[in-house]
Amino acid sequence: MHRPRFLSGAIAVAAASLLTSACTTGSGSSADGGGAGGAQGGATVRLALTSDVTTFDPIRQQAASDYVVGRLMYETLVGQDDGGAIVPRLAGTWEQTPIGVTFTLKKGVTCSDGKPLTASQVAASLTRYRTISAGAAMTFGPGNTGAGTTITGDDKAGTVSIELAAPWGELLPGLANSTTGVVCSPGLTAGDRLGTGAVAGAGTGPYELVGAERGSAYELKLRKGYDAWPQYAAMPAGRPAGTLRVSVVRNESTLANQLQTGAVDFGAFTGPDAARFGKGGFRVEAAPLIRNFVAFNQREGHPGADPKIRRAVAQAIDANAFNKVFGGTGQVMTSYVDAKAPCVSTDPSLLTKTDPAAAKETLEGVKIKLVGSNAVGQGAGNTYVQEALRAAGADVQLTNADNGTWATQVMGNQGDWDLTVFPMIYGQLARGGVHFIGDEPADGRNFGAVDNKAFLAGYGAATTTVDQKAKCAAWQKAQKALLQAGDVVPLATVNVHYVFREGVSATIPAGAFDPVTLRIAE
Repeated sequence: MHRPRFLSGAIAVAAASLLTSACTTGSGSSADGGGAGGAQGGATVRLALTSDVTTFDPIRQQAASDYVVGRLMYETLVGQDDGGAIVPRLAGTWEQTPIGVTFTLKKGVTCSDGKPLTASQVAASLTRYRTISAGAAMTFGPGNTGAGTTITGDDKAGTVSIELAAPWGELLPGLANSTTGVVCSPGLTAGDRLGTGAVAGAGTGPYELVGAERGSAYELKLRKGYDAWPQYAAMPAGRPAGTLRVSVVRNESTLANQLQTGAVDFGAFTGPDAARFGKGGFRVEAAPLIRNFVAFNQREGHPGADPKIRRAVAQAIDANAFNKVFGGTGQVMTSYVDAKAPCVSTDPSLLTKTDPAAAKETLEGVKIKLVGSNAVGQGAGNTYVQEALRAAGADVQLTNADNGTWATQVMGNQGDWDLTVFPMIYGQLARGGVHFIGDEPADGRNFGAVDNKAFLAGYGAATTTVDQKAKCAAWQKAQKALLQAGDVVPLATVNVHYVFREGVSATIPAGAFDPVTLRIAE
């Protein structure tokens, strides 16, 4: 049995970790904080989000603020810490097999109306998620959709059991996602009201929504007696906020000004304003936000169908130079995910070495249609790739599209493209790997029509075992096959920079800020 170990459209989802600012005001709250964060709630904390809340229903989350506010209101059974470690949230312990898992809920866990959270309520909430959510297939496994997954709750034993028809070793990481946040019975019968605001008694998270001015401001209060805090390896000292006031602020320069003048105590930045905080009473922590790599359209008639051209493209591009385009603060990658991912390949010998002269022998005169999203640094990385390929003799036509157009043309397979700089927000091998296996859009996610049987075999072996040693061994073989075939060209991450003023802290598990862990020093 596991015991608690005290050990974290595409661009819109990536912004889920971008809680833009926080400041302490007012006096302490009388609400109890409990758990690892301290005995009672502390002062009011103001949070500024980069976008407005689009829904309060956890299974329909899609924008930055949805994920942050949803995490505060609806708790998941487990969380994911650095290195992929699974840690307790609502569940205290669990037993896992390749075809399922049984959770034992923590004692005394309640819904937001103070009534006990029962195992059958958890089962009903997860069944709703399995039935409705578009992401359920990646949580329970592609072979376990529909009737392939059975979820039951035993109220007397306090256990929730998930049984799968086919083995799937990524079930626990999937259940750590905030979209699986547990909704109590009042929310399950509320219909569309769950998405439009607070439903009394629906919540399982530490905070309740007590005020909402759509498009402008939200207020959340800490629940009295809440004691189901996540158990990360590094929990900050201090008290949780008694009150959270959330506003919508879109300009990072304005937020940086407020942080420097003492009006706010925490900010998250993706742009150049992060450079203001290298010293002087601030702590800065950088974490990967977007993992960039070059991917190819490998359908017949496109240059990417030829492995020699894929290799030449890799020879023409310098990942270090790509990183410098974004200020050099990212992490040069050795796979399609960054180095924080469990089981990631870090073997540089599997990468094609930069060699522009050799690339020119193959790329001279080759026509390439490069399509990229301008949502990341206004498309500066796309422009670098274009110039690198042009220097190697290729005739490159660049389309620097908005993110929606890029997604339609490349991910939706409705455009004429040869290469793309793919801005992936997933930090897990399994979730990212679905782009290189299976059906093409719209039936699947294999947007480049990759046919790499060795990668597919490794992916299958890695995702159907719960033995970590066997899982990593399979992932190493899978990544080797993908890299040696030139199906992806790893580039570098674009980071988010979290800036804390003294007195405010939070945990950033696996590079993603968890607002539940925001604490104010005693």
